[in-house]
Amino acid sequence: MKRHHTKDPYGDLVDGDSPDGFVPTEILADLLDGEGEGVEFVGKHSTDDLLEYLLKRKAVERKQAIKRDLLRRRIQSGALLRSVAPRSAREYAIGLGSTSIAGNSSARINVKPQLIFRPERLLVPSCLAMDFLVTDLRIGRRSQLVSKGAIPAVMFTENAFGVRLRMDTAQPSMFITISVTNLNRAARNFQGGIIGPAVE
Repeated sequence: MKRHHTKDPYGDLVDGDSPDGFVPTEILADLLDGEGEGVEFVGKHSTDDLLEYLLKRKAVERKQAIKRDLLRRRIQSGALLRSVAPRSAREYAIGLGSTSIAGNSSARINVKPQLIFRPERLLVPSCLAMDFLVTDLRIGRRSQLVSKGAIPAVMFTENAFGVRLRMDTAQPSMFITISVTNLNRAARNFQGGIIGPAVE
């Protein structure tokens, strides 16, 4: 039998390309040794049966290799990511704490929700609102105001009507930022809260 000097010395045999139709028993045994079958398997089957088996096994191995390659590419491209439906949703409130702001000064107040949260109403106590302007309201880097004009905080008191807003959704890793200005000459503590639906 002629020898084929290729990268896989048995590749032609497994592909059914034996030059004279005969495959030595020791070669078949060598091909099967990877699965622990070897000589015992060779001794119980004809050459044609063994070649058919090897062809099927090689086809399976090629199919598995293709699957592994496709899976690797999907992982690298992020194709395995999938959306997961929220388990529950309800109204939540998040506090803005208490921040001392010097007279005629401004400050930014940052809060970070622990759930996916969509702010819908800003609340400022009426006893404080007269002294403050809301100059900006941001979800992450995006302002929720359509202009740079300051808004009197009295618009957001607990007794205000028609001030329920539909703001952007804040992810747990994002800050909600309220920028306020103290109009009083004396230092004042700004306090407030935000209400909106959250899901988990």
